[in-house]
Amino acid sequence: MRLSNLLWPTVLSAALAGACAEARSAAVEPPLGAVPLIDQDPDPDHIEVRIVAGSARWEFLSGKPADVWAYRDGNDPESAGRVPGPMLLGKVGDRVTVHFRNELPEETTIHWHGIRIPAPSDGSNISQTPVEPGGEFTYEFTLTDAGTFWFHPHLSADVQIERGLYAPIVVRGNDDIAVEADRVLVLDDVKVESNGALSQTITSLDLMVGRQGNVLLVNGQKQPTLSANAGARERWRLLNSANGTFFNVAVPGRKLRVIGWDGGLLSKPYEVETLLLAPGERYDLLVELGGTEGEALELQTSYYDRGHALPDQGARTIATVELGPPVEEPPTALPEGWGQIDPLPVTDTTPRRMFVLTEMEPELPDDEPRFFINDESFPVVTPVVTSRDAIEIWEVKNDAEMDHPFHLHGTFFQVLDQPHLGWKDTVNVPMKSSVRFAVRFDNPGDWMFHCHILEHAERGMMGVLNVVAP
Repeated sequence: MRLSNLLWPTVLSAALAGACAEARSAAVEPPLGAVPLIDQDPDPDHIEVRIVAGSARWEFLSGKPADVWAYRDGNDPESAGRVPGPMLLGKVGDRVTVHFRNELPEETTIHWHGIRIPAPSDGSNISQTPVEPGGEFTYEFTLTDAGTFWFHPHLSADVQIERGLYAPIVVRGNDDIAVEADRVLVLDDVKVESNGALSQTITSLDLMVGRQGNVLLVNGQKQPTLSANAGARERWRLLNSANGTFFNVAVPGRKLRVIGWDGGLLSKPYEVETLLLAPGERYDLLVELGGTEGEALELQTSYYDRGHALPDQGARTIATVELGPPVEEPPTALPEGWGQIDPLPVTDTTPRRMFVLTEMEPELPDDEPRFFINDESFPVVTPVVTSRDAIEIWEVKNDAEMDHPFHLHGTFFQVLDQPHLGWKDTVNVPMKSSVRFAVRFDNPGDWMFHCHILEHAERGMMGVLNVVAP
């Protein structure tokens, strides 16, 4: 058995060194304390792993373990469930077989968020039969895109993800960059009681805006400390796995160079001082740490007005980076080329579709809010039908009083009317505004699109797309 392609970045680095003798690339560092899933297939181009979803114990507050649901590595007899789960690490072109077993007390699935895969393995409400308690299912797909992705359930997702069922995916390819460290940082929040247990209280506000936790997490830990070298350049792969919380991140005193979005590297990076991550989004950053040995940097999140008068809690530290001895060599020059992306060919005659997002607040105390796309609420929806390889422009109009992150399964899209060219599968649509994107439907099958505030999707803000092969 071997760790799923854990050593292949070293091989890739050697290959890259032939093209750029000074380049050095770091192996991806999995979430704190985790390791990549164990691959039981010796073929370097085939990953075969086993994932088990079951009950576990996890400490969100130090010394106060909570009962959670979590993924564990079924190929490791010593593996225990952890939050987030063990990472799937692979390279472009790898064929992946995932043997999944459900040891939860209810049915579930695995959705491979952002991975372009055959529809029967998508794990959505419409693409597969749910895996019953004690049941098994085998997912099969090929990794086609380099980038940062994740996996999680797509049934009762607001409950199951909140209880701990999520894990990152990193696919490497021609996106290697010389860095001292390549880190996966999974952002989340949970609502916990003083004894450390997950809160069973779900308020009307939780349902209306998405679950709001009182403990912020990075890689399943409250305010973890990371060790780094002074003067280092690092790659941070940020993933927002929260039910409804938006992270507006910054490292005070440092600029963040955004090099990648959901679907991989951008055609040209850009710099920001703060970066907003809506639920479901991923961003890859290069961070020049600078500083001196003994200095500490803070990764913070600050207030973002996403609607419904949520309170401003000020800047909050979510992780600390302690700087150790300086790097032995200064960072190498940045690449001259980044992602190779061609704009999708859209014209005035490109077919257009409009999707209007609305919400209905409860009228009675025991009622729940409802959420709609084009006045329809899942599962009673009219499927959108298009043909394979068709290019369309989708305009998502948000008539609601809060932001809604819009996620499309099965393919990527390019956001229009903005200066950066890259691939997305999840885009935030601010309240009382619209977002347009161009999309090519190159993956036949039945797919879903929905708000990635999980409480909203589970209460109707979800639609069905049918891509018909010729």
